[in-house]
This record gives sequence, C-alpha cells and structure tokens, in this order.
Amino acid sequence: MFFQSEYQSKVKEVLFSDRSADLLFKSSVPPYIKDEFRFERALKLVKYPKNKTIFELGSFPGTGFYYFGEFNHMIGIGKTNLDFSKKANILGHNLIDVDFEAIKKGDISAQADIVLVMEILEHIRMPYKFIEAILETVKPGGILYLTTNNQSYIGYLIKLLLNKEILDPIENENTFYPGHCRYYSLNELVGIFDKFGFEVVESNFINFLPKYKLYKNEMFGFIKNAFVKLFPNRFSTHVEILIKKPE
Repeated sequence: MFFQSEYQSKVKEVLFSDRSADLLFKSSVPPYIKDEFRFERALKLVKYPKNKTIFELGSFPGTGFYYFGEFNHMIGIGKTNLDFSKKANILGHNLIDVDFEAIKKGDISAQADIVLVMEILEHIRMPYKFIEAILETVKPGGILYLTTNNQSYIGYLIKLLLNKEILDPIENENTFYPGHCRYYSLNELVGIFDKFGFEVVESNFINFLPKYKLYKNEMFGFIKNAFVKLFPNRFSTHVEILIKKPE
C-alpha cells in the first residue's frame, strides 16, 4: 500500500471506520485495500488527473473518493443514503441521487471531464438506455472509463460446463437488488461506443485479482488467482474501455 496522504487518512476515518460483511474477503479488509489495483489502474489510464470534475457512478462506499478525490472535484452518482451523503459532504464532495434503472437522457444536466463507470454496467437491466444517458454527461473532449465483468471469463466458462448459474437468479430480485444481470464481450462494447461517435482510446482484457491474503480462505484465494493467471487475454476476469468524446 502506498503512503496515505492527509486527505486519504481523513477519507479512511470518515468512510471506512466501520466494516461491512463480505462473503469472500476478511472483514478487516477495507474496500480501498481490496480494490487497490482496480483504482490504481483507473488512475493510470486517465493519467492521474488534477483539477478535474469527475463523476463516479455507484460511488458507495467511497473508494473512488479515496483515490481520485484529493486533487479533483468528485461527484458521486446513483442511489444513495443520507448517511453516505453527509460523509461525502464532509470530504468536500457531492452526490447526485439517480436511479440507474429509470435513468434517461437529460436526467443529469451537468457534465464532467472524466466519468467513471466501474463495475456498474453488469447490474443494469436496460443497458442501452443507461449508456445513452451517461454518455451525455461527458464534456466535449472529456473521457469515460468503464470496467465490467468479462463475458468470456474462464470462471464463468467452467460454471457453464458444470451447468451452474453465472448470473444472479431472477428470484433474487426482491432480496438482492440489483444483482448481476448481464455480462459483455469487449467487441460488443467497443461497437456500442463507436456507434455513439466516441473515440475508443483503450480497450483491454484485464484480470482484477485482489491479493490472496485478503480472502477469508487464503488457500482458495491463492488457487483461484493462480488459475486465472493461466488464462489471460480474452478469458480474463474483466474488460476495460477508455473512450473520448469528440471536441
């Protein structure tokens, strides 16, 4: 873990003093450590921005604030609760309350230099309408960085061979919303953004693998991570896309 600045120490105190239950990872592991590689990767691809307006979709529990918020004006977008909203305000950031399932063009009138859509798209039941609305929030010349589960991830292929579900079952809708609704191929997403007239700057297969020692079952984490690394590229855990809006 890199050195924590004064700002990051404050985020840690305000947002991550409580621990929430996690099925896979140790309860002592805060999100900013579990997702360190994922957010460091995002920072690198958007070139370590400063003095930018950044929209982060699905900003709870605040890991994006921890990594991006020190030098930028962060605005979290999505359904939220009053407690999280107050904590974001303490840190100098804002939230826009939006239901992604009902979002449509024009619902968010503001625009940002950078829009982060990380681990959101797989939860959306009407993705085309969602993408169409979100792309409007990117300023001319601005960028959007998106990550989502890879449809061809080797773990899903094995589950299919064993006749096991890879998406959340439909009866979970009333108990575990929004769940995982759909996974995507890299080519499909590139084609969609190209159709909307955006320049695709980067499109990659990538493995997001938290360190095995963070798992509740370290042996499981070690075996899983080692196995996934044997199948890079199109069998990776995730896909990522960086797009730019024409000036």
